[in-house]
Amino acid sequence: MPKNTLKICIGTPCHLMGASELLELIAELDQNLRDKIELKTSHCIDDCCEQAPVAEFNGRIYQDLNPEKLYKIIRNNIR
Repeated sequence: MPKNTLKICIGTPCHLMGASELLELIAELDQNLRDKIELKTSHCIDDCCEQAPVAEFNGRIYQDLNPEKLYKIIRNNIR
């Protein structure tokens, strides 16, 4: 089964704007969904600090995230 790659920025701006909440969301996902995601962290994603928190899912960058937005992105784009 192909893995989906999720990279969450944990740099200072993203951390201050809620990146830890995004990581908590991933930890709380259903196990079947989590098994399809390869989780990585980064200290910067494409210099998007002004739009923190930022994540990259399967090569596409998403900005101004919160757990609800990230969940929708995952559900709508998971392979």
